[in-house]
Amino acid sequence: MNRAFHRILQVLAAAALLATLPAAAQQFALERDSPLYAEPRLDSTQVTQLKQGAGGEVVGKQGAWINVKTTAGSGWLFSFNVRFQARGDTGDTGGSAGSRGLGSRERVRITSTIGIRGLEEEDLKQASFNAAQMKLLDGYVATKEAAEERARGAGLASEKVEYLGAKP
Repeated sequence: MNRAFHRILQVLAAAALLATLPAAAQQFALERDSPLYAEPRLDSTQVTQLKQGAGGEVVGKQGAWINVKTTAGSGWLFSFNVRFQARGDTGDTGGSAGSRGLGSRERVRITSTIGIRGLEEEDLKQASFNAAQMKLLDGYVATKEAAEERARGAGLASEKVEYLGAKP
């Protein structure tokens, strides 16, 4: 019985030691060219401009922003611009140096909904209107006709889809 008690103490001590070790840092690769900001705000000072495929390690998170460490510097990235490494994924896809070890996009297994991932209730409460961002957003407006023409040019065709709740 005494021997079993000592073994339990050894296992508990090992578990406690492992719990104090830092977790492996989450690795990422950029999906598109992105500015690296000094603070988690669009109006913050830009530290540098990172290129698509650049990678690094995530050291923190705040709302939709991630605090990262890269070879070009440390700062904040908007999390929608990154692809995270799948846990345990060590395969080399033969891609660019920035994407090696991150595996193919299909293997990442991260599900997100644009506009939701990373946002918390407190972020929404602190949100404020930004006229410059709205003006930028307005610059992306396309007419229905222009969108249809672009789709046809890309070889896409319209398809009528019935409403899911429609009765036959």
